[in-house]
Amino acid sequence: MKLLDVFTRIQDAADLFFPHCCIACGEKLFDRSLCFFCRECRAAIQYIESPVCRRCGVEFAAYHHREHFCGDCLQNFPPYTLARSVVRYSEPVKKLLYRLKYREDPSVLPGIADIVSCYDMSEFEQCDYAVPVPLHIKRLRRRGLNQSMLLADLFFKETADCTVRSDILVRKYHTVSQTSLGGEARRKNLVNAFVCRNGEDVPGKRICLVDDVFTTGTTVAECSKTLLKYGAKEVRILTFARA
Repeated sequence: MKLLDVFTRIQDAADLFFPHCCIACGEKLFDRSLCFFCRECRAAIQYIESPVCRRCGVEFAAYHHREHFCGDCLQNFPPYTLARSVVRYSEPVKKLLYRLKYREDPSVLPGIADIVSCYDMSEFEQCDYAVPVPLHIKRLRRRGLNQSMLLADLFFKETADCTVRSDILVRKYHTVSQTSLGGEARRKNLVNAFVCRNGEDVPGKRICLVDDVFTTGTTVAECSKTLLKYGAKEVRILTFARA
């Protein structure tokens, strides 16, 4: 028997007695072709697809055949050049982000990386910096990690021309969590909440601002205003999920 056949049989036996589990629902994965998700969870992941608003990235109904600006962007143009998201904020994506964000569970990162690997990054190829949306130091200490920083590393690990910079944007105030607020309250909560620490590195740069979830767009809009005020040439938004 060839040595390769021996290793294959050993691996088959290991998979039978010690199978991997779906990182979303915990179901045993006896099929070696399944790496991170069971078939049900993988099928439930909904990628954001064209047509979307050319500015904010909101999805249009199926009967729209081309991309254009949505009504909200026409009435109140966002400060960033464009915003794009990889997947919809639905299960099992919600569960993955909850575990990463509130349970400090990095074991979900390989699954998130697997989802991100399918995304076309061409709209961000010209960016000089990838800047994660910052947490206030008090919240960072309590949480133990900044999920936006981890996502920035996943998005741009293969991109040599774009440097992840977590030292540029700083959150000045320890504001109330945005998840507990409505639209207008979200905007008031973040007014003047951000500042650039290394402002001399910003002028003339194309920046990709990275966050976990795009909900109302308030956070990324405020961050964009700050970066543009310090001289950024443009700001593009990239989030893992969109609510």
